Amino acid sequence: MNTRPKCPGILFALLAALAVVGCAQPGASAGQPTATPPLSLPGGSPVAQVNPATPEPVETAPPTATVTPTPPPTATRTPIPCTDTHGEVILDSFESEIAGGEVRFRVYLPPCYGATARRYPVLYMMHGLGWNMDDAQWDRMGIDEAADDGYAQGALPPMIIVMPNGNDADYSDSQGASPFPDMMVHELIPLVDSRYCTWAEPQARAIGGLSRGGFWAYWIAFNHPDMFSRVGGHSPYFYQPFYPTDKNPFNVVDTAEGIERLVMYMDHGGMGRDAIEVQPGVRSFIEHLKQRGIEPEYVVNPYGDHLEEYWAEHVAEYLTFYGADWPRNVEEYPSCHAGG
Repeated sequence: MNTRPKCPGILFALLAALAVVGCAQPGASAGQPTATPPLSLPGGSPVAQVNPATPEPVETAPPTATVTPTPPPTATRTPIPCTDTHGEVILDSFESEIAGGEVRFRVYLPPCYGATARRYPVLYMMHGLGWNMDDAQWDRMGIDEAADDGYAQGALPPMIIVMPNGNDADYSDSQGASPFPDMMVHELIPLVDSRYCTWAEPQARAIGGLSRGGFWAYWIAFNHPDMFSRVGGHSPYFYQPFYPTDKNPFNVVDTAEGIERLVMYMDHGGMGRDAIEVQPGVRSFIEHLKQRGIEPEYVVNPYGDHLEEYWAEHVAEYLTFYGADWPRNVEEYPSCHAGG
């Protein structure tokens, strides 16, 4: 019985056609991999193909930011860089009970005063008696510029300079009963120490003045030697006949206690009023000091007279004397912060 299928030619033809479709795709080259056409769902939506040789992608969470903890602030203060080369002059004032009214004064603050947060030594400089002589006199003669230049050159320490207006507390009679010395000691100096970063110790405080201001400087220093380290008088008048009070420095030079601790300076010109009026009193004053074993620095400039031109010419020398013992490096000054 013949079991062969009917129409074998048709069957082979179909098998051959299927073989051709499955093995010879258009555009395929011998030995080249061929892309498998994507399957489609009903409606034409493609189905994603998975290549067994390629691992399936794994979803990962986005990386989290690494937080570095900030260390707590330490007690060490980092100095603020400062390149200032000039200080500034402040106009200040207060109501004085001793003087009975407003007292004006100027304050020179050195370069970088606000940035260093240090306590500075203080120099009190007083003006003379006469027309146009007030707290502006030393400022006018360039004491602030001389302080700036000396500091920049390393010749002077940084310092605060206070210039009070003595006319606001002038003398009241021929006995020398002036509120000025008491106002300086009991009001102005404590006030300056409270308002500014001052190194409020005797070794960091000096006082001086010109003409009548030099007289006042010695008056204050001789009656309060424990408050200052140095005292200077520039063409100072020592008014022995006109101020018979027992506080007159000329009258207490032989008996004042503690003045040996003061470093003293006096100078004047060799011409005009300085030679005629100032020099005799200064030399007599110095002779009394020498009898006590005290040798002040004494300078006579032969071409000087009792004029602003003379004092302005020597202002740098005066600052050199007052600041001789103070550190040049501001980092050696005490901190202005409480407990520093």
